[in-house]
Amino acid sequence: MISEKELLVNRFISVPKDMGAFNCGAFVAGIVRGVLDNAGFPAVVTAHFVPIEGQQRPRTTILIKFAEEVLRRESRLG
Repeated sequence: MISEKELLVNRFISVPKDMGAFNCGAFVAGIVRGVLDNAGFPAVVTAHFVPIEGQQRPRTTILIKFAEEVLRRESRLG
């Protein structure tokens, strides 16, 4: 997990009201996925809003779930 209190793209990009709670952090999640994939670590990467008690804006968490092949490979390596 990567957790960011105020992700830069969420601070400076306006989301139309009809898009609801769209998280622009999905763009960052795509970048993280691309870096991991090209480094030989395929994964599913998603962005989620997480409410913070007492704060108006939620925190963004980038969740990384590595592919089974990566987990098997890493367990063999030690």
